[in-house]
Amino acid sequence: MFSPSNGPANEVRPNEVRPNEEDRPSTATSQTLEIAIVPRTGGWALEIQDAAGGRRVVLGRTPVVVGSSARAGIVIEDATVSARHCEIAVHGAWILVRDLGSTNGTYVGGARIHEAWGTEGTTIAVGQSTLVCVAHEENDDDGEEDEPLPGVAGESRPMRILAGQVRRLAKLSAPVLVNGETGVGKELIVRALHAEGPRAGGPFVAMNVSALPRELVESELFGHERGAFTGAVNRRAGAFAEAEGGTLFLDEIGELPIDAQPKLLRALDGYEVRRIGAAGSGRKANARVVTATHVRLSDSVERGAFRRDLFHRLEVFVVEIPPLRERQGDIVPIARAILAQMEPDFGLLEMTPAAIGQLTAHDWPGNVRELRAVLQRAADYARGRSRLEAALIERALRKTRRTPVAYDAEAARQCLERHGGNVSAAARAANVPRTTFRKLLTEGAGPKKA
Repeated sequence: MFSPSNGPANEVRPNEVRPNEEDRPSTATSQTLEIAIVPRTGGWALEIQDAAGGRRVVLGRTPVVVGSSARAGIVIEDATVSARHCEIAVHGAWILVRDLGSTNGTYVGGARIHEAWGTEGTTIAVGQSTLVCVAHEENDDDGEEDEPLPGVAGESRPMRILAGQVRRLAKLSAPVLVNGETGVGKELIVRALHAEGPRAGGPFVAMNVSALPRELVESELFGHERGAFTGAVNRRAGAFAEAEGGTLFLDEIGELPIDAQPKLLRALDGYEVRRIGAAGSGRKANARVVTATHVRLSDSVERGAFRRDLFHRLEVFVVEIPPLRERQGDIVPIARAILAQMEPDFGLLEMTPAAIGQLTAHDWPGNVRELRAVLQRAADYARGRSRLEAALIERALRKTRRTPVAYDAEAARQCLERHGGNVSAAARAANVPRTTFRKLLTEGAGPKKA
């Protein structure tokens, strides 16, 4: 929201927490947007995405000018950014962003601003580029960063750390469990694990366990002989045999029927894989198994729906894919990659600075899948035009807000935290009734994944 020139507005939304007056310096401005997130202590950095790619810049105590001029403190390689576009200053636990009369405007929280207070996670959109405020500690050591993975858009620090982890694990033969919310792109990461490893020349076989009829799971995994059961008119090799020398990807592994789990455990332990109805001994599995899930398998273990021994066998190495809301600097690069893929259908589309502001302000509970759907709708609305305007993004987002998004208990808890514990606000963001949202929090039940 905007506050008057004599200080912050009196009105505070339920999910907003304002800094104490002594914590935040006063400003004299005609329009000041207040970004309401609990303040923190420590240093600050910016994760920048522009034409030069992704990079991280640590902020000092002196205000810094952002612009396309070589004399700017932070140079943005972007023709739509003014020479002196905006100024960013650190004020303890807060960051003050001030537009310097730029041509295309400075956007924070989807709104064009003159001055804005920001804190961790605040995204600043300038021209076609974005700057995300992130906490910085001198001893930050969340993992070794690496170059982005081929075919995976996003150069934020979380994704560079993920790239380093993927490249390390790709060299191994042990199972890997990939965790991530619905729509984050788990299969892309699994394909990167395959492509970066010694089995890259072998087959990549993907199977969605949740899409298989319960009675056919074992047949699909291990194969069957002709006549092994009613309907088995032909012999089938099975996924393990098809992935010989390569990678077998089992998506939604939490949906694997309990009676099929011992056979998978036996295969992972290096024993024989035998087709249903086969006589004699089988053959030793020679496929690296990578699994993925959007739920916490440990919860399934506690409910008795998943074997504890199989769980420990699968989680030798775990890859966590951060949701899009935790890597806002990736939103625009991913959006551009999606628009490039859509070019044969909709032509070349360029997002306006205001449209970029709209995209970076959204929470994206459906992650990349939701972003793709919004861009496809917006591109359809823009037929005959070359620019994707903010109004088209907003129109597409309105349709998304009317469509319930898949939420599990953990995602619901995170959503509640982002909205300051306000159930009504969190339920609106999740696009579900308040009663359903409360049930999600207490029982872990709710809208099923798409």
